[in-house]
Amino acid sequence: MKLVFLHGLGQDAHSWQSVQDALSPLPSDSFAIFSHPSESYQEAKERLTECLQQESEPFILVGLSLGGVLALELSSQDLPHLKGLVLSGTQYKLKTNLLYRLQILLFHLLPKQVFEKQGANKQHMLQILTELKSLNLTDTAKTYQLPSLVICGSKDWANQASSKKLAKLLPKGNYQEIADGGHLLNTQKPNELAQVIKEFVGEFKNEEASLKNSSS
Repeated sequence: MKLVFLHGLGQDAHSWQSVQDALSPLPSDSFAIFSHPSESYQEAKERLTECLQQESEPFILVGLSLGGVLALELSSQDLPHLKGLVLSGTQYKLKTNLLYRLQILLFHLLPKQVFEKQGANKQHMLQILTELKSLNLTDTAKTYQLPSLVICGSKDWANQASSKKLAKLLPKGNYQEIADGGHLLNTQKPNELAQVIKEFVGEFKNEEASLKNSSS
């Protein structure tokens, strides 16, 4: 089973490297969500849909924060080899989220140098955050029928409630919390996150083995 990683806003494809190393030798890819600094979220979604449609082996989408939102959206596309989702610190409904609007306001007030020190582009981040203000993936979650794991750090207070609700919305969803973890688990708690993902993949292998035994 292959793993395909989608990073958070302000991160890049290399943000998953420690997790990928911890998961070795499981095959994996980490995709850059945006191909250039002015690409919109919708454009990125369309490009990644085409890319994932070309996958020739079964894969699980693993997304953190914005990457989790994108993974959930992509699950409604025609992706023949998609077998499951792992969503970390993921919001699914931003339309009525007051904290999200406060975050946008704060980003407007912060000088661009704050973003540049972290290798991020203030204008692009605001563009994406604004584009997602009306996001509501409730129906998408309710109709997704493949196994799903929702993860949240025990210290990621802004996303805990949403993560627990999302796990309940997903018909085959489960929730797991990582002790002392914040929002960016892929860089803060890579080994712990890798272990949880490995256990999720192991469930697939056990199920496949059971199916083979029952058919033989």
